[in-house]
Amino acid sequence: MKFLERFILTIFSIIILVISIAMLSIMFGLADITIFTKLIYYIMEDVIAFRTALVVCAICILCAIKGIFFKSKKENLGKDGIVLENTSGKLVISKESLENLVSSVAKEIPGAEAVSSRTILDKDRNLKVYVTTTVSRDMMLKEVSTTLQEKIKEAMKQTADLDVKEVNIRIKNISSKKVKSKGTKQTQVVNEIETKEENQEEVVVDVEKNEGEE
Repeated sequence: MKFLERFILTIFSIIILVISIAMLSIMFGLADITIFTKLIYYIMEDVIAFRTALVVCAICILCAIKGIFFKSKKENLGKDGIVLENTSGKLVISKESLENLVSSVAKEIPGAEAVSSRTILDKDRNLKVYVTTTVSRDMMLKEVSTTLQEKIKEAMKQTADLDVKEVNIRIKNISSKKVKSKGTKQTQVVNEIETKEENQEEVVVDVEKNEGEE
């Protein structure tokens, strides 16, 4: 609840409380009604009291109009995260959860290192994700960024049921590290090819020996 709404609610609560106490006092004979009539006559006759009462009444009228006709808009992005509403209630997804989700997605993408992120919900209620990362030197920047964008959108939709309009990537630095997984796969392929070639050579040698013995 905003400050203005709290202020309006407090003012009206005080007014209702005073009126209720005054009415009960008159009804049970604890106060004389002439006291209130004299107070009204005093306000009408005294210029300063009249102007003060006029200003207070004007403020109360404006506050009443604000409270009745101008309701505050509901924000989907709170201080702690995104608020989703349905018929059953509210679901608050914290910013920390979204950032952890982005980090977990980035860990599965070769070449992306030291990923940090933040989420923003703009005035049109569009969710945007801003990612800062370091990319390994042996990876294509465009390939890593495109993969990050696609995977983050998919993860947000599958895990949190959120549609991401934009995933903006900022390459902070180029790492000197090489992608280990990629190199390992290449090494395995080379080893397999070399093993096959050696086996073929052994077979050829065996055949030549057999022919020579015959």
